[in-house]
Amino acid sequence: MSALRVLHLYRPRLPSTRAQSIQVLNTCHALAVAGCEVTLLADAPRDNMPQSELPTVAEVLSYYALPPHPNLILKLSPTAQPGPQGLWFRKHALWWWWRASRDTTRPAVILARAKRYVDEYSVLPWGPPVVLEAHEVDSELALEAREDPAPLRALEDRLLKECAGLVTNCDGTMRLLERAHPGALPENRAVVYNATASSRVRDWRPGPEPVVGYLGSLRSFKGLLTLVRAAPMLPEDVRVELLGGSAEEIAALQPLPPNLLTPGDQPYAAVPDRVARWRCAVVALDDNLFGRWLCNPLKLWDYRAVGLPLVLPDLPTLREVMDDELSFWYTPGDADSLAEAIERALIEGPDQRGRRRHLRSWADRAQELLPVLERAAKGGS
Repeated sequence: MSALRVLHLYRPRLPSTRAQSIQVLNTCHALAVAGCEVTLLADAPRDNMPQSELPTVAEVLSYYALPPHPNLILKLSPTAQPGPQGLWFRKHALWWWWRASRDTTRPAVILARAKRYVDEYSVLPWGPPVVLEAHEVDSELALEAREDPAPLRALEDRLLKECAGLVTNCDGTMRLLERAHPGALPENRAVVYNATASSRVRDWRPGPEPVVGYLGSLRSFKGLLTLVRAAPMLPEDVRVELLGGSAEEIAALQPLPPNLLTPGDQPYAAVPDRVARWRCAVVALDDNLFGRWLCNPLKLWDYRAVGLPLVLPDLPTLREVMDDELSFWYTPGDADSLAEAIERALIEGPDQRGRRRHLRSWADRAQELLPVLERAAKGGS
């Protein structure tokens, strides 16, 4: 059991179906179960919502089917006004920073997904060590968008040289950081993939109608247009269901073929049962910076825990975690290739379920994070 005190420096909106919110809270809870005292400061679910609708800690934990734990200190913003909310966050983060610096009886470390907040506090001449958690390389994203990467590259370089540890969500993110910042990365570093909750595991029980499913946001860089183009090529009885996405994201995909349904966001607790009834699931990604280098989709681990057939773009970020024999690969951006892969996945029956199912829990993820956090707390970078 770890005796660490941890501040997760991020501002997730809680509760929310956003992948960042799910990942951050579940990771904090798993670290708390592992023995760490974990503090997480969270924003309101949406800006400017009425005070009377702000959730309680009990409601947030219930939303994610997480039991309370004495080691998890979850603090929710008492306001949904953006300005005061930011001040509240900074005040409580600074208070934790000061207390952890004064208390030498228990090692403390900051796990930071928000680079700019670390940069704000790094001007202080004291404070616990910081482990950066990188799910992106902002300077490379700026380059892809044809923007000036210099300010972001300078920030990344400074934080990488100062931090006591580094965690990335996939091997591609780590290699991209190594390429962009040669010699700057700390020795104390690890690739730690995402996970899913054991409470969301279901048996694969496909319904009578063949449904091909996709779970998650529908943002333009994720390759959903390829799936939209592939849907009319499928057999007439096959429906494609896009589970998630905002009204604006759905509108950007129009016009949609008749066999493609967009029920939008669903209650978090209802998603696993719906996924378990799909005949197969699609991970939609384009061959861009995000898809090739930065992506370790949360939905991938939900799918794998159910064991349903997976249709995947042939990209390094997915090859590094998926068994080639149990996946149905397609060429990113190629609708014909995607339609063919879906048809092959639809043919396969449930006899392969036992070999395909794989549960990677948040407890597993916490155990991989702990060595990096502990080395940082002991002064090893």
